[in-house]
Amino acid sequence: MKRALVIGAHLDDAVIAVGGLIAQWARAGVEVSVVCFGNGDEAFTDMAGQAGAVARFKADADKAHEVLGVKNFTCYDWPDFGVQKNRKSYRQCIQAIRDHRPDVILGHYWNEYFQHRDATRLSLDAWWQSAWACSADLGKPWKAERFYHFEVVHDLPEPTHLVDVSDSFDAKLAAWRCFESAEEHLGSMAEQLEARARFHGSKIGVKYAEALRRSYFVPEKVENSVEGL
Repeated sequence: MKRALVIGAHLDDAVIAVGGLIAQWARAGVEVSVVCFGNGDEAFTDMAGQAGAVARFKADADKAHEVLGVKNFTCYDWPDFGVQKNRKSYRQCIQAIRDHRPDVILGHYWNEYFQHRDATRLSLDAWWQSAWACSADLGKPWKAERFYHFEVVHDLPEPTHLVDVSDSFDAKLAAWRCFESAEEHLGSMAEQLEARARFHGSKIGVKYAEALRRSYFVPEKVENSVEGL
């Protein structure tokens, strides 16, 4: 694998979900790109903080993704509660895949709150659509080989892969600590990240792990049924 793309609904989703995996890939020389939609405009706990919320959260996100070794980080600047599936967001997803040409895509799964649900639908459909010979203004067609769902808020049902991130979990926590502007409304997240990673790790006999579920929304081609199934 040479390139990977993470598609998140919000500025912090990639770090929460797969920060350890991103750090591992970056250390191994994989070019990791992250795109997200929501810009952090709801990240304030009193009216005095509303005006600067976007600038603060974006600055924190830039630092966090730099800590993980992300090559390209892009926010499409949607309002946090405005992340939804529509023509514009769909085209942005398709273009991201064609621009970054990933071997693997990581994205949300369907059973979280509506912005994450819509991001799931967007990323899956764009994975499929980006390989079509259409929408030439968005770049040349590209088919990523694999797509994996990740968890952010709720536990991922029936993960197909548990990735040992024991050697990169410190980087994930360091990246999360960059979100200083989120401390008031997400202050317990570091404890949740560790508890979840320990839980997943316990299933495979390691200290920390992150959960993924492989998608077959785009079917695999099987030319030899004896060797391919």
